[in-house]
Amino acid sequence: MKKSVVSLFAGIIALGTIQTVNADSFSIGDLVVLQVGDGSAALSSAATAGFLKEFSTSGGAALQTISIPTTASGGQFASTFGGSTTSEGQLLQSADGQYLTFAGYNAAVGTAAPSGQTAATINRVIGVVGASGSLDTSTAISSGTSGNARSAISSNGTQLWLASSASGVGSVSLGGSAATQLSTTPANTRVLGISAGQLYVSASSGAFLGVSSIGSGEPTTSGQTTTALPGFPTTGSHSSYDFFFANATTLYVADDGSVANGGGIQKWAFSAGSWSLQYTLLNNGTTTTAVRSLAVDTSGANPIIYAITTAGTGSLISLTDTGAGSTATILATAPANTAFRGVAFAPTAVPEPATLALASLGGLACLFAIRRKR
Repeated sequence: MKKSVVSLFAGIIALGTIQTVNADSFSIGDLVVLQVGDGSAALSSAATAGFLKEFSTSGGAALQTISIPTTASGGQFASTFGGSTTSEGQLLQSADGQYLTFAGYNAAVGTAAPSGQTAATINRVIGVVGASGSLDTSTAISSGTSGNARSAISSNGTQLWLASSASGVGSVSLGGSAATQLSTTPANTRVLGISAGQLYVSASSGAFLGVSSIGSGEPTTSGQTTTALPGFPTTGSHSSYDFFFANATTLYVADDGSVANGGGIQKWAFSAGSWSLQYTLLNNGTTTTAVRSLAVDTSGANPIIYAITTAGTGSLISLTDTGAGSTATILATAPANTAFRGVAFAPTAVPEPATLALASLGGLACLFAIRRKR
């Protein structure tokens, strides 16, 4: 009797897993890259399909490709991207490490310049990716945001934030349709981040030329103040995108600017209440490798940085930070008529919500059957 109940319980769990998985599970430590375009035609500002490509950090071997939906189905929406809109397509890991998030448009492939339409006309969609490869695109925002949908981040897979080019940063819950604008100064924002329970965003607008905090903690209400981190420039031509806090006193910032304007990967250090630039990787004062997205492995003696370059179709590179002269290795390059945009480490494996619910039911069934036998 016990054996049959246990078998039934295992079957219930397996069923729940099958229902929520639409791809192979990611392997912890691998990289995931967001690619726009399928290679069939040159990229333009029109909406195009996106793909999540898993790569090994060892040699850059391609492991699997997951298609992001281009049509709506069963409460899930399409999420496409501006093909040649290079500021879009960031891929970010949630604060708890269990999800990846991206921002796109509920627009059919080929739709002209979706970022130019209002959110009411073309919803901005936040995609949430689980460690199993499951994709949730149920969050289609019709108000509270406008302009380019550049990046999205989550604390735990259900609370989401969206950065746009015209309406600052907005907050929304998974499956929601209206974003709450937290702060619109600056209105032109780029890449979000969460570190030690604090929400941050990058920008290259007005006096906001680096990384800024938004309110206190992880705010979800309007009226927040965006504050540039002390020591970051307030004038000039810096062009900050993705960033990563290696610890409380070390911050890496991806910059797609020129040699003179700090293009490359900047390393900042915090001391005496202010941040200061230590050096810029991939920038020797004569040439630079501009990047917009990065992921950093701090488990070893020296941080290993993985980044997406902006030249051509974009390449996935790696470099170990041993100082200003660190050199990069190309792991993979986007095929013709496609582009690599965002990179993040694969999310950690946790039970999907449906699996947990079914597991609980299975546990109750086991307990009931055992008690009946007694």
